[in-house]
Amino acid sequence: MKRVLFISVCSIVWLCSCQQRSKSITEKVAIESDIKTTTHNNTGQPSQNHDLAKYIYTDTTYTLAKGKKITIQNSFPKGGMIKPDGTQYYDSTGKSYAFASFWTRIINETDIPLELNLNVPTDSFRIFTPPDSFLKLILPKEQFSLDKLSKFNYGLTEIESFLDANFNNVGILKKTINPNEEHIFYMMALSYQASGTPRAGLLLKEQNLYYEVSVEPNGSGMVSIGTIALKK
Repeated sequence: MKRVLFISVCSIVWLCSCQQRSKSITEKVAIESDIKTTTHNNTGQPSQNHDLAKYIYTDTTYTLAKGKKITIQNSFPKGGMIKPDGTQYYDSTGKSYAFASFWTRIINETDIPLELNLNVPTDSFRIFTPPDSFLKLILPKEQFSLDKLSKFNYGLTEIESFLDANFNNVGILKKTINPNEEHIFYMMALSYQASGTPRAGLLLKEQNLYYEVSVEPNGSGMVSIGTIALKK
């Protein structure tokens, strides 16, 4: 398994309480101008969903070439289990995993299409303690919509069967995001023998995209999962 400094996501306790204990935060990353926070729906038009903000963990505006901007919003986690009855996920070897679902929203505020390319590896990422703990990231194919915000696991369905079929598959997403439109995608996190208070999200560094997960008190880590760039 690839040794990347990564951390755990998943006990039922922290997921049940994380939204009540934390507040959405806004970051300014590598830009000097004011951050523009705009809420859209999936067609690129202003959203009327006033509850959206309470589900957002980070809301970051990035400046690309020639002052053009995009916004990336990352959610708080939901889950702790794959079914409301407390069912945990077991892989083919019998290992039990705690489960968390997240979503990321990318808003294109430029006048040029964006090319999004995600490639989520199959690796299990080592964490600090205990030494046999690890975390896996899985990119679901199911489409997210804002009407799923209040649902269990943000509305993800057939989780067990999807994980059975895709546990060791690379997650690939290729998407053109047109000007003044957006794309929202899910991310699943599975942790083995690890617990804590998790946070996760997509980060942009130049044209490279990284998915970072942190857990108190065990630190944080990230992995490269793709690129985003203005279409030529």
